[in-house]
Amino acid sequence: MKLRYRVEVFEDPEEPGVWLARMPSVAGVFSDGDRREEALSNVQEALEGMLEAMRKWGEPIPPSDFEDFVELEIPEPHAA
Repeated sequence: MKLRYRVEVFEDPEEPGVWLARMPSVAGVFSDGDRREEALSNVQEALEGMLEAMRKWGEPIPPSDFEDFVELEIPEPHAA
């Protein structure tokens, strides 16, 4: 079974240089990292641990909260 969850990743407003990541649809799944990619990797590990525990405890696994996404890169405006 393949599940997809929305991840929110953002720089900590109180601690510059630290990135936070959380999965709003799976309570208790959050992590951090020194880089955005590290925070994403860490939150994925946290999700895997949470889902394993939920299966062990007989808790229902939250359904996927999105199917597809579109990603694009917008060039930075040139300084005047």
